[in-house]
Amino acid sequence: MTKLLIADDSMLMREILKDSIAEAFPGIVVHEAATGKEAQKKLQNEHFDIVLCDWEMPELSGLDLLKWVRSTPSLATLPFIMVTGTTAKESVVECISEKVTGYIVKPFTPEVLCQKIAAILELK
Repeated sequence: MTKLLIADDSMLMREILKDSIAEAFPGIVVHEAATGKEAQKKLQNEHFDIVLCDWEMPELSGLDLLKWVRSTPSLATLPFIMVTGTTAKESVVECISEKVTGYIVKPFTPEVLCQKIAAILELK
């Protein structure tokens, strides 16, 4: 069973992501976190196969969560997709330097999201 964590402070965005994933990957179990800190706690206490994370979140930004994940030995190779509204080149470069697995810019289509997830699942 594949487990995916969606970390986004927008309930609407979490619902959109969940619905898109459920339709394309009925076997994936989706968990949610509304803040970076909540996502961090879930990652400490449960096993996940993929993280979808918003860049801008309260308490702990998506970038800070990514840095924490990469610096935590048990999570260092966890596939991590950053979902963001920012197209700033510096942001993309910073994520790449922190070894983000994928990067999706809002607005995006369910197809783009599902292609990124499918590519990660094929590598597992």
